[in-house]
Amino acid sequence: MDQSLHTLDWSILAFYMLGMMAIGALLARRIHGFKEYFLAGGALTTPLLVCTLVSTYYELDVTFAVSEQGYYYGLVSWFWLSRPYYVCIILAAILLAPRLKKLDCITLPDLLERQYGVGTRIAGALACFVYSLPITALAGMTIMFRMLGWETHIALLISMGICAAYTAMGGLWADAISDTIQFVLMCVSLAIAIPIALRWVGGFESFEILPAEHMTATGGLGWGIILAWTVGALTVFVEPAFYQRIFAAKDARSVIRALLIGILLWAAYDWGVTVVGMIGRVAVEKQLLSADLEGREALMAVCMQTLPLGLRGLFLGGVLAAAMSSTDTYALLASGNIVYDIYRPLRRKPLTDAQLIWLTRAGIIVVLLLGSLLSLEFDRINHAWVFMSGALASVVLVPALGAILANPPPLAGWLSTMSGIIVYAAYHLAVALNGEYDVEVESMVWRVGSFEAWREYAVLFALPASALAFAAGWLLGRDER
Repeated sequence: MDQSLHTLDWSILAFYMLGMMAIGALLARRIHGFKEYFLAGGALTTPLLVCTLVSTYYELDVTFAVSEQGYYYGLVSWFWLSRPYYVCIILAAILLAPRLKKLDCITLPDLLERQYGVGTRIAGALACFVYSLPITALAGMTIMFRMLGWETHIALLISMGICAAYTAMGGLWADAISDTIQFVLMCVSLAIAIPIALRWVGGFESFEILPAEHMTATGGLGWGIILAWTVGALTVFVEPAFYQRIFAAKDARSVIRALLIGILLWAAYDWGVTVVGMIGRVAVEKQLLSADLEGREALMAVCMQTLPLGLRGLFLGGVLAAAMSSTDTYALLASGNIVYDIYRPLRRKPLTDAQLIWLTRAGIIVVLLLGSLLSLEFDRINHAWVFMSGALASVVLVPALGAILANPPPLAGWLSTMSGIIVYAAYHLAVALNGEYDVEVESMVWRVGSFEAWREYAVLFALPASALAFAAGWLLGRDER
């Protein structure tokens, strides 16, 4: 792969990085309280919400993971990894956003405590923390730097340092404004790359060289893994960034409009990234790219091979934008989970706004370092995403929806979160102890007779357990309510 960058490419990257730092420094001046820092004072309008929601969700777990699935399995990446999210987003916009906006909350665990108590809040905050760790975004950065031949650790530390700096200084304001810039870079760079890459491999007609399963809705995959992907879409209903944006929005209508507009952009971006992954597979079949190319490297390999000098900087800026737009959001959220959701309620002496802000700023650095270490534990970005989304859905989904749509007793929420945690952890432990690593699927698989228990199936057991425990807690705790 041709990795050379023109002076113009480097200039674009440098300008982008410096611009992010300047945004954080300028917006730090308007921070006068924790709500201003964490929720932008509840003043985000529809245009800002569109940009920050779209770019936040389109981190490198989508940019690389969806192209990775397109490379290995074809159109199923768009049909089953992406489309279920659109349905859940429509439902969340109509059913949840108006209700949530009426609540005086800052985070999702705030909602859990209102209904179920501090214990459920802590359990929910831990699940939100696992989900919000920027593992996939940092893994994507590492892949990019390694493929470019850069010093991976140095480049990653610089990127994390810049991201930590502007987010720590400006909070959600810096996050939202920077996301707007990152949103434009992401979309423009991908829109330029796709037609060039298609001409390079011979147009859509070249897709005939792919395995027949690539052009089907299931990609030849079993329904178990497809169901695990689909269940991941349920995290939309308890997505920490989604809740933060709702609480930060000017009004409920702004959120609804932003989400419905965002669906069109999400669908287009998903389709484009899937196509690039399939182009990468065609290029390997035609020996235009190395036969040992990994699926997670497909998007980078195709674009760096086909884009002319000068446009590579724009593309790399778009890839960094995709990484940073989620890294900043989830680093802020994960730090808030530890400081605001767990440490603050357990501390006897109340924390001032100034203390909350500075502790959250320090937590952002810790979160980024921890996320970079954990990103090394997964062979595929999509596996990391399934693990994180599964943890969130297993623990938080049922009690959160119960609190929004009904009036369950505290025992229901407590039993539901605990059951989700126990079953999810026990399943992963059982697969780790009894399973074997399957090179073909690059995952741990525990074979019991003819049944194959993939590591990614954990949510299929933990979520029903959480729901059953919730129902039991509702019946047992009726008098308590």
